[in-house]
This record gives sequence, structure tokens and C-alpha cells, in this order.
Amino acid sequence: MSKYFIPLALLFCLSLHPAVISAHDGGLPPSSSPLSGFALIEKACQGVSKCISTLESAPENQKADANGLIFFSLRFAEDQAANFTGVIQVLNTNPDLVPMVQSSLSDCIDHYTPVGDLIEDAINAVFAGVYSDAIKFLEAAIGDVDTCGSLLQSRIVDKSDSRVHFELPDDVLSLNYSLKITLSAALNLLKA
Repeated sequence: MSKYFIPLALLFCLSLHPAVISAHDGGLPPSSSPLSGFALIEKACQGVSKCISTLESAPENQKADANGLIFFSLRFAEDQAANFTGVIQVLNTNPDLVPMVQSSLSDCIDHYTPVGDLIEDAINAVFAGVYSDAIKFLEAAIGDVDTCGSLLQSRIVDKSDSRVHFELPDDVLSLNYSLKITLSAALNLLKA
């Protein structure tokens, strides 16, 4: 009897493992939400009209549940991050930029470099059902996006010092804001 005690105890402990992980992760997966369609979009966007219009463009099957809408949001955000990085890189090649502006743009690129990887990691975590990791990846990505936005606002858009003021194309700050709200929508769904 004693030779079976340890293997049975181990088997019992292993059978409890998924329940412990599930309770630790903070509850049910987003796909268990009873919301779908516009109600789900409203929950994700929390009244931000630009976010709502973006998520309404998702295919109907992706608006049917939270996981579908999360995947749509994250894929959309990946494209936005790539577009934003490209715009900033092009701006940074301007030889007439003062060093302060070049430094700000380079710092912004440095903060955006990991964003694509963090979004991809969040997608993989959602796919694997490890929602707590997806939340961490998205929070880190949003932090990098916020840092870049702050750099652009404080060092470039500030018109108080004409020596370093640089007029950004209209879409640059808009792209940064749009990426933040798209990532926030996915995060809101994961935390719901």
C-alpha cells in the first residue's frame, strides 16, 4: 500500500493544478462574457468614439465574443505600431532636425521597438489562455506608447522654445493615440 501512496498523492496534486492556476489568473476567460456585438464593443471602448468606430469595422464573427474582438484589436494594433514606427523613422531621417528633436524621435523609436513583440506575446498568451500574461504584456506595451507620446508632446510639440520646436505631421500624434486606445480596448476586455 505504501508504494502506491506517493504516486497517488502526486497524481492528486497534479489534477488540482489547473484549478489553482485558473483561480490565480483571476477568473473566467474573456470568451465566457455574455456580451457580444455592440455591447461588447462599448465595454471595450468605454465610450471613446474612435475606438468604437475601429472595433465596429471588425468582421461579424470577431465581434461575436470577447476573444474574437481581442484578437482583432491586437492585430489592428500591430499594424498601427508598424505604421507609427515607419512614420517616426522617416521623420528622423530629416537632416535639418535639431539634435533635441532627433533625440526625442530616436527615444520614441526605442520605446516603440518592443511594442510589436509585446503585442505578439499578448496574442500568444490569449491564444494559450494565459490571460494574466496577456494583461502584463499589454500594460507594458501601453506604457511604451505613453512614454513615446509624452516625449512627442513635451519635447517636440511644445512651441515655447522656437529653437527645438518641430511641427509634426497631423497624423503622428493621432496614430499614437489610436494605438493606445486600441490596446486599451483589448486590455479592458481581458480585465472584464
